[in-house]
Amino acid sequence: MPKCCKGWKSMKFKLNYLKIALYLGASVALSISHAGTLQTLTDEQLSESTGQALMSLSYLAPTDSTNPMKNIVTDGKSNTVGFYKLGLEAELELNTNIRNLQLGCGGVNGANACDIDIKNLALSGLPDSYDADGNPVFNNGRTSKSAEITNPFMEFAISNPNSASTREIKGIRFSAEKINALLTAGLENNATVSQTDGIQRLSGFMQIAGTSGVAKTKEAVFGVPYSNDPAIVNDQQLTGYADLCVGIFGNDCGLADTHIRFQSQPKGEGTTGVKVPSVSTTFPINPFVINGNRQTEAVVKGIRTALAEIPIAAPVTGATQAEIDYFKNDQLRVNLSCNNMPSGAKTYGCGLVTAFKDNALFKMGAGSKIKNLNLNIDFYQSLSMFHNIPLTGTGGYLSLQSASLLWPGAIVSDTDKNITDLSGMSANTDVAQKGWWMSFKDPVQLGKLNVSQEVVLDNATLKQVAERVTAQLSVIDANTPKARAPGLGDLFKLLADNPLSSVVVADLDQSTKANPVYMRLENQQLINQKVISNCYGTLKFC
Repeated sequence: MPKCCKGWKSMKFKLNYLKIALYLGASVALSISHAGTLQTLTDEQLSESTGQALMSLSYLAPTDSTNPMKNIVTDGKSNTVGFYKLGLEAELELNTNIRNLQLGCGGVNGANACDIDIKNLALSGLPDSYDADGNPVFNNGRTSKSAEITNPFMEFAISNPNSASTREIKGIRFSAEKINALLTAGLENNATVSQTDGIQRLSGFMQIAGTSGVAKTKEAVFGVPYSNDPAIVNDQQLTGYADLCVGIFGNDCGLADTHIRFQSQPKGEGTTGVKVPSVSTTFPINPFVINGNRQTEAVVKGIRTALAEIPIAAPVTGATQAEIDYFKNDQLRVNLSCNNMPSGAKTYGCGLVTAFKDNALFKMGAGSKIKNLNLNIDFYQSLSMFHNIPLTGTGGYLSLQSASLLWPGAIVSDTDKNITDLSGMSANTDVAQKGWWMSFKDPVQLGKLNVSQEVVLDNATLKQVAERVTAQLSVIDANTPKARAPGLGDLFKLLADNPLSSVVVADLDQSTKANPVYMRLENQQLINQKVISNCYGTLKFC
């Protein structure tokens, strides 16, 4: 039983249309007119009579073809579990708040925790609509709508049902054929994990339907370490080759027409780094499953998306003054070298340049950008940060069992249908584990999981970007950055430490498609998880 449950608000039964039960109704009617003598009804009379029982009872034998346990072998023995189901042929309307739902605290699954622990649980009808962010909207308040529960029932799992001496109750569950409702957990859609609000632990099975999300990265600075730790000082170091032309007059490249190796100095004098502006990306989320005892988070791995374009300098044309000012102080100190030149590199005048200037300041030229940065995202989200769970005609159940069970109607993955050992089934199959278990039959539609917080491009992510950009810049081809000092004036500027400038367009599609940059999203505030109070007035919970 719940450790603490309160706040039941309203409940009413709407019985299905009930007519005369076939045999009983006919018998009663005939007994009145014929002084207790039962009369046989003709086929025509039977066809004119309709009826529906208020309650129904059914039984699945251990060997029944529809028993999901029929092929399961336990301790070397064939299945012995049958199911007794007592159903109510009715529609139940329910609107309720439960301050603290705790089931299975301590017990078979260990001390100091509960199988199910949900703070501030509310059940109501589905919303009238959703706002632009995907949050539920109730035209007349949430309290005006009740959850619709069709044909609720209670079911017992009984081992050895045909033996009075050995039969044993293995489990009990409470369910319904269909549920239309909005289930919410928690009071506030906060930016951090809560230890006192929402879903703290969940033992059960929940399929989450495929959806999408949008994340926005936080502005970052690339090319400078955030720490003096020697282990990471050079994590964002860029290395590559530039095509350098140094002339006396015009574009003759008379002094030098060479490729030159450069390597950035993240701690070098004058290095301010390269600003990486905030950019948005849409990412798909494939269907995933929450399955297990006392789960605290949802984990989705292998989300693939791409940042189509990250500007690292003002555009070539149409740049606003704000864009120019944004990047104007960006620069990197780079070492210049003629060593380790690749095959096919030009070397005319390289030594002369480095004799005068073995290092320089470097600026990204207008139009510099990083393109097609493929990402591999792992999404870790505390269950306490999921608040809105709409149930649109789905079934579900709450059960308690002393051994693992496949309840009738439970989801069984196609890959598991021939498996005879419950412990060998995958996470895509709803095997109810020991203790309390909450399950949802059909995939839950959480809506678009749009991240409200800006995602930080941390050192680990920027290190990977540096590695991919370096791989691109280390190939001498038509895309090699070009630096020009075509006249004496430009040469003097170079010698005086005025920054070199070159356009760097690093298309990382090929290099990151097979080896994408890894990013971990963890406990993100989702904009579609605003909680609508299920109370009258301004109360948050009642």
